[in-house]
Amino acid sequence: MNTFLKMTAGAIFLAICLVGNIFANVAATSENSTATEDHFVTVGKLQVHYVESGSGRPVILIHGNPGGVEDFELGAMDSLASEYHVIAIDRPGHGGSDSSAASVEYQAELLHQTLSTLGILRPTLVGHSWGGSLALAYVLKYPTEVAAMVLLAPAAYADKGNIFIRAAAKIPFAGDLVSLLGKSVLSRGLLKRELANAFYPQPVPDKYFKVVSASWFGRKQLKAFFEDEADLNDCLKDMKSRYSSIKIPVVIVTGDQDRIVSAKENAYRLQKAIRGSRLVKLKNTGHEIPQTNPESILAALRLLSNA
Repeated sequence: MNTFLKMTAGAIFLAICLVGNIFANVAATSENSTATEDHFVTVGKLQVHYVESGSGRPVILIHGNPGGVEDFELGAMDSLASEYHVIAIDRPGHGGSDSSAASVEYQAELLHQTLSTLGILRPTLVGHSWGGSLALAYVLKYPTEVAAMVLLAPAAYADKGNIFIRAAAKIPFAGDLVSLLGKSVLSRGLLKRELANAFYPQPVPDKYFKVVSASWFGRKQLKAFFEDEADLNDCLKDMKSRYSSIKIPVVIVTGDQDRIVSAKENAYRLQKAIRGSRLVKLKNTGHEIPQTNPESILAALRLLSNA
């Protein structure tokens, strides 16, 4: 095996071993949740899956990486639908949406096309984790077409984590190989340990874990995860100098026990960069805010209404 192949194989192996470290945002269901309407819309050549509920001013929910519309169905959509028209959208390759190699900037364009097709004007964006990166990219690209923004444990600045995963994802065909091998390599025990970090200090709900172990090792989902990670840092490095140009009302919500995305290096810095933005610090809360503190989203939206 030549040097390049050895490096490629090594990167793929390390990526597989480390992929469990970032299964921070995953789907959840609740028997007591209010039924939502399930839809598909074709945007260009892609089929985009979304769910909606309620009526009133539009609120768009954007999940992290990995994740899906179900991230907001454990209480969040129920409470929001009492006051807003709530739409949660599966990003490319996640949940029921078609796959497409998509940078943060491209996903912002795709989201804009999706909302335009649905006739949604000047929504409030709610982005969690990686979804916070997408919400920021959207506002920077379409500054006059967003009413306000809520960011939950947002990834707003480049970090040093997952360097092997990002390196492997940039190697041609590496994402396909990892997605094929990942299910056999990752164990339920490893996944549960990593989810424990994401939910800390709350426990991982049993139903939540069952959905994860049944749904998030599919080839499409793993491939989308790696593609999302591949150039995130580069995009965030480009975006950070423009955060100060954001003029819409912004509320940033962060947990004081987040073990996945550093609050100090992301939420706190971002609040200083966006003039007039408000920072909400949740006590005894980790990264999984949509699942563990869904009421905080409604509270943040009410803050925006009173701004």
